Amino acid sequence: MLKLLLAVSIGALFVSPLEAGETKPVTKACQPGAKHCERWTAEFATALQQALKGNHAAQQTVAFCLSSGCRDAVVIDKVAACSWHLVIANSGAATVLDSSNLRHTCRPMTPAQKDEARANARELVRKIYNRDPAATDQM
Repeated sequence: MLKLLLAVSIGALFVSPLEAGETKPVTKACQPGAKHCERWTAEFATALQQALKGNHAAQQTVAFCLSSGCRDAVVIDKVAACSWHLVIANSGAATVLDSSNLRHTCRPMTPAQKDEARANARELVRKIYNRDPAATDQM
């Protein structure tokens, strides 16, 4: 959560992980001529801005890119992906597919990773929807 908020607030693609003192990229540097990578990098940046404004489709794109890497354009971060799936579950617009994606992404994680994802999602839900998340999270 802090990674995503920091990236948006300073307009940079490098952020500080929650538990480490070093920086790591959210998006990767594309190789010259890698048009798919460049397109996904741009789409991820746009989707992230829209997701923070409550756009359901953009939230799905952010969660997808964080879990799949979007053709090597985004660093895979399962905890952040799970956090976004929890945000989607709390959006009021979640579908059956969204619930399935949440379970597929979040259930294999360790209890510590799940706790981190819940904390990140709680902050995101408060920021985006100005309320606390639902008590159940389907993990």
